Amino acid sequence: MKTSKKSSRALEEIMTKREIEKVFIPRLREITSNFFEIVKYFIEHKDTCGKEFFVTFTKESDRIESFLDDHGAANNRTFFYFRELIAAIRWFTQAIFQNLHILSRYDFYELNLPPDKEKDFLERLRKNLSFLLDTLTIFGSEIITEGESLGICTKKNEVSADFVNFVIPYRKMLPSDIELEQQDIGDRDRLIGFLLKFLDLGQDLEMFSNSKEMEAIITEETLENFRSGYHRLQSTYDTYIGNTDIARRLTILNSLRGHISVNLHLLEIARSLIHFYERHTERLTKISEHKPGLRKVHFHDIKKGVKSFILPFVFYFAKSGKVLAEEIFKNLGTDPDEYVLESVAFVISPYRIEDFHLRPVMSVTQIAAKYSANIDLYFNRKRYDLKSPLEMAMAIPDIRERLATESARIIVRGPRKATREIFEFFKQCCGAMQEQQLVQK
Repeated sequence: MKTSKKSSRALEEIMTKREIEKVFIPRLREITSNFFEIVKYFIEHKDTCGKEFFVTFTKESDRIESFLDDHGAANNRTFFYFRELIAAIRWFTQAIFQNLHILSRYDFYELNLPPDKEKDFLERLRKNLSFLLDTLTIFGSEIITEGESLGICTKKNEVSADFVNFVIPYRKMLPSDIELEQQDIGDRDRLIGFLLKFLDLGQDLEMFSNSKEMEAIITEETLENFRSGYHRLQSTYDTYIGNTDIARRLTILNSLRGHISVNLHLLEIARSLIHFYERHTERLTKISEHKPGLRKVHFHDIKKGVKSFILPFVFYFAKSGKVLAEEIFKNLGTDPDEYVLESVAFVISPYRIEDFHLRPVMSVTQIAAKYSANIDLYFNRKRYDLKSPLEMAMAIPDIRERLATESARIIVRGPRKATREIFEFFKQCCGAMQEQQLVQK
């Protein structure tokens, strides 16, 4: 059977100069017309723009960024700067929306902060919002100037206000339960399981906050892991906990849900700003050599704000949420020490190396096995299951290798009752000393 040959075209072709002028620029002018009106309105009324405004601002930015990326603007000398400004506006509008959302929902979170802490938190939220708005104003002014130079933004004195009275679309979501086990268990057991997940995430944050390398690991990937963790917790709470009889009886759960929500939105802000910082700061800093208006942006304050304001409050709410969880366990008639997690760091000196070998140390697995919750040992950035004889058989030689030359720092993480018993075991077995005690000495 003969097949007729048909002409074919490449999936991608490079635009000619004429195509850019006659097709691409008119199309870009068309899809950015509403966007530029939004930018101009924001510059004139930024202090009165609400959450609804920034929902639309973000959507418009995202739509235009997708169009530019589809046409390779990120690698084009003429449109590169315009595309970077669009990306900057997108991430800053997202951060502003989350900041405004926390302020608008604050009373519903029932965080019950001490007066001084509440005042500090709200003042710093407003200060952070002001910084974000001022920075977005700079990007807005720059993109209007750039749009005019590209011939896609017309110089108009009047700004249409047709889009000002936004209403966030009303929507109700189906339960996010596709990854959750469908088990016929009681409300009490389900709540305990939920609390353990909440405490586990809080313990991850505590270890992150105590890391000597925290500056280096404040990355988009790290923040996204924590953000998605709180998002799953909030979805799980709303799906399986919020409408139960036990939740209606234990009103303290409202406050726990508030702690989850406020950390979710704080991490949304942090993730957006660090994404911008990692992906766009270096490029825009170089461009600022030729764009004087861009020099007004305090790029170094972006990561500084995440480190000095947002993350410290994330750590604070994780810690105060742990206290709430302890109260909930008491209300359930359960010993909190059996469930509330903590991490204990201790040090073993090199001269005790002969005490630290398989036969005496392996019995720690029997102590760990008495508890239902997971118990882990961390050494040299590795995690070992303390209940597993096999994993401990791998950990002990690694620790002995360190003890041959210097002290070994070990972290045990698990229920408070378990970590204390395990630390006492290591103390008696091989002279372990808590790291906090060593610092005090």
